[in-house]
Amino acid sequence: MKVAVVEDNKLLAKQVAMVLEKEGFDVQVFFDADTFLANFKPDIDILLLDINLPDIEGIEVLEILRKFNSDVKTIFMTSYNEIHYLKEAYKLGCEDYIKKPFEIDELLLRVKRVANSIQPPTVTINGCRFDFANQLVYKDNNVISITAQESKLLQIFIANKNRIVSFEHLNNKLWNGEAATNTITVAVVRLKKKLGFDSLENIRNVGYIFHEKREMNNF
Repeated sequence: MKVAVVEDNKLLAKQVAMVLEKEGFDVQVFFDADTFLANFKPDIDILLLDINLPDIEGIEVLEILRKFNSDVKTIFMTSYNEIHYLKEAYKLGCEDYIKKPFEIDELLLRVKRVANSIQPPTVTINGCRFDFANQLVYKDNNVISITAQESKLLQIFIANKNRIVSFEHLNNKLWNGEAATNTITVAVVRLKKKLGFDSLENIRNVGYIFHEKREMNNF
């Protein structure tokens, strides 16, 4: 699992990276926001982000990432006490924050908690095994290949199983907010036909819901 550490205190950043690497994480360290943003890759799983950076505040960094539809799991590291910053952080969808100075072991526990919440590469639901890493679905002893977009669709639905996922949410995640509702509908219908199940239910004019326990049926 990939972790990016953005912290201008070089000693602290290197200490955090060393501990995380010992735990098996793949860690990249950045000492300023500009360098991080210039080298940001969407495969980063967890972001450890200092709020008080010398060039761009951490809050603004996360705002920029969200504008590009990045949903990277973020933990803020901060010496600020003001509730304003914490409200802004959670408004942007951060997972957690930790107050400086902190014990490295405490940070490690928080990172592991977030890591455990991330969708695993292989999931078994409703008699199907979804292998997202290799874009494959195993059903009734058959192997079904899916596209990268279909894999992302499935990950969103399964991560939100038994909850409605709106057209707007799918649009923002997969089409940068530029797709017509019909485009999304066609993509989902194609996926349902390819997999041959009715676990994905259309909620008229709203979106879709993936039923975890609903019986799988062929069309």
